Amino acid sequence: MKKLFFLAGLPRSGSILLGTLLNQNPSIYTTPTSSFVEILFRNYSIWNEENYAEDFAGTKIKNIKNPYLKKITHAYFEQLTNKPIVFDKRRHWNSIENIKIYKEIFKKEPKIICPVRNVEKIIASFKNVFLKNNQRWDSFVLEGNVFNVNFTQLQDTWNSKFKKCLLFIEYDDLVQAPQKTLNKIYDFIKEPYYTHNLNNIISNDPLKEVEKIYNLKGLHNLPKKIKKSKTNTGILTTEEYNNYSSKNFWKKTK
Repeated sequence: MKKLFFLAGLPRSGSILLGTLLNQNPSIYTTPTSSFVEILFRNYSIWNEENYAEDFAGTKIKNIKNPYLKKITHAYFEQLTNKPIVFDKRRHWNSIENIKIYKEIFKKEPKIICPVRNVEKIIASFKNVFLKNNQRWDSFVLEGNVFNVNFTQLQDTWNSKFKKCLLFIEYDDLVQAPQKTLNKIYDFIKEPYYTHNLNNIISNDPLKEVEKIYNLKGLHNLPKKIKKSKTNTGILTTEEYNNYSSKNFWKKTK
């Protein structure tokens, strides 16, 4: 691995499709939803935990912190791929805290690709999957990492000095002009363009395993050819629509 980038953004916004397309490039490896940000955070944070202060006392041990964290980063991805460019996919890369950790270790700011979509369409997509699976729908299902935490983290970063780390990719742009949108990503990461096959989309993500975890069939359907999903916001109540359609923060500042 020579270069490491990140794929984060909002759920139900095309991140699996985008990662699958990027994986067609012979120089790029895009992970399935990855545990690495959690591994890195836990290794990073223990150095400053009060309960372990004695274990990490002394200048010598403190000075090996960042070299050690760099080495475990490379060790992790070397077990997955020998490709020179890696996109690690996990929404928690949106957070300011994780951006700061990356910057401290690697002495530069990360580049994070963030698929986004109108929030009312994201929620309608979630609601549709729940109802199709005969599961009760309530806004509480959006709590935590399902949606609310990721949304708040992304909004906070957008409004911070780290906004320049983010490249927002609109879902509609990805499905309506995929090659143009992919070229925008290549410009952002300063890599040459690659012509993608838009009619043979095959994912290596363990999609069905994830669906079993949530007991939601159809949560991660991926078509073999590029096509826009038919998300009907009419499934939302008037209150839901008015609430969520007001949350498209990245559009308000254009």
